[in-house]
Amino acid sequence: MKRFLNSNKALKGFYLFIHGCFLLSFLLLQGCNDAKAISIDASSSAIGALLSDGNFGIFGNFGDAGGTTPAATSAVNISLSGYVNVTSNDLNLTLSDSTDSTTQTLTLTADGSYSFSTELTSGDSYSISLGSYTQGQSCSISTNASGTAGTTGTATIVCERQLAIAAGWKTNSGTPVLRLFGVNHSASPYVVTKNFAVTVGGAPGSVDPELVWNGTNYLLVWKSADTTIKGQLYDITLTSIAAAFTIYTGAGVTIGKISAAYNPSGEFAVVWTEAASTRAAKYQRINASTGALVGTATTIASSTSTNYFNADVIWNGASYTTAFRQRTSLNANSLTAFSFSTGSATSVKTYTATNGTDSLVLDYPSLLMQGSNTWLFFSQTNTDGSSTITSASLKSAKNFQTTPTNLVTETNPYGCGPEGGGDQDMIPSVAIASITNLLVSYDSSCADVGGNYNEVSDLPITITSGAGGTRTDYSDSELGGGGGSPSPSQTLGSSVTCRTTACFISAGNESSDAIYLFDPDFIGGINGTSTIYPTDASGIEFPVTVIQ
Repeated sequence: MKRFLNSNKALKGFYLFIHGCFLLSFLLLQGCNDAKAISIDASSSAIGALLSDGNFGIFGNFGDAGGTTPAATSAVNISLSGYVNVTSNDLNLTLSDSTDSTTQTLTLTADGSYSFSTELTSGDSYSISLGSYTQGQSCSISTNASGTAGTTGTATIVCERQLAIAAGWKTNSGTPVLRLFGVNHSASPYVVTKNFAVTVGGAPGSVDPELVWNGTNYLLVWKSADTTIKGQLYDITLTSIAAAFTIYTGAGVTIGKISAAYNPSGEFAVVWTEAASTRAAKYQRINASTGALVGTATTIASSTSTNYFNADVIWNGASYTTAFRQRTSLNANSLTAFSFSTGSATSVKTYTATNGTDSLVLDYPSLLMQGSNTWLFFSQTNTDGSSTITSASLKSAKNFQTTPTNLVTETNPYGCGPEGGGDQDMIPSVAIASITNLLVSYDSSCADVGGNYNEVSDLPITITSGAGGTRTDYSDSELGGGGGSPSPSQTLGSSVTCRTTACFISAGNESSDAIYLFDPDFIGGINGTSTIYPTDASGIEFPVTVIQ
């Protein structure tokens, strides 16, 4: 640094006005009054560089050579949530600057916050368009798809997995059928994106499908024979990941209902009941990525005299919880729950109910984990106390409360009189509808001397109190009567799931030989019906559906 104090020394070629000022390389601190001229030789390399009129000259600015300040720029930000990228098909975006007619692209691989690489001039108008991405889900720009740079906030992209439905039934000639359906519920009207048959592989009494989602893959489980359980993994697009594999084969057994649950540690558990000389309820663990069996089939409960039926299972955050019906050789009925992780299972709760001398049938358990709450829903078949069936009730037990809550009781639905020698059940499925309530769908099934009568209804449940709301008899209102009069439309095999805007119930219909999708609101009100699988000329009998 060189200091000039009131000097007036002439240097050739250039004049600098100074008075008590300090000259720093590339910096002029100027607090000068009564400045005097000195002549500086600008040909000096040091001084010439210092006083050059480039972008960093001391007499210019941080703009261009013309002395203008560059326009301010602003980033265009993106937030992505809910995206499942398991097929290496990234989500692609295009940003169009409508002010200067330029475009740029951005590729997103996972949820998170992002920005387009080149900022836009503040004040420019722009729009963002969504390109290709992994199918099996619906993505949309929910906020700020267009705006003004520097003013408009972050563009929000939300993705939601589309519906997947597994359906099993028998044709009129008794041939077992298993199909998978994908449904884009964000389209209007809904679009069936996948519809294909899965090879059953045998002739079971019922296919009894189960479908579970683990965040990246589906596990499809079914009975290929009364003695054999098969499984297959599918990605989010319902494309098979590998060939079908055998989960269990039992010699001389008849396998009942199959259920499965996902454990975030990376495994599924499949639970079933079986009838044989030694009856049992069992489970098998499966690697969620490969389908490889983890350990061997393990017995939960077994007996030479007690029968087991209709198991369900969930992961409760620490272990698996399963529930199933028991019936002793003396016709004593109960509904029992166990927990397990590996090895032996531990008894959790057993429910019984009686009327007079009758031990009432408690059956068709449906389990749900909601937050820290374990919910159990089941059917109770009521009698007059002397072995004559009179009605059926839908029951619930939150966190295995001592006395179950009675949600709804149906007596002689549609004129069905089970007291004439028939049966009556309410077969539930449950989903979380909102932060305040659950939605239960259930098959109301009644048999008397006139035949079988089936309808699908739904019922909202308040989470805090466990109380049931107003029941909606859905299928008969939507599909009309069938199978005699009075009669509902022979709709059964229902299953329920919910998304951000509505809930969805899948069910089969024996009258029209079709698979339907109902879309109730969060409290069960009727929003409409879609046909997923139109009339099958071969017939649909005893349908069972599972929706995820």
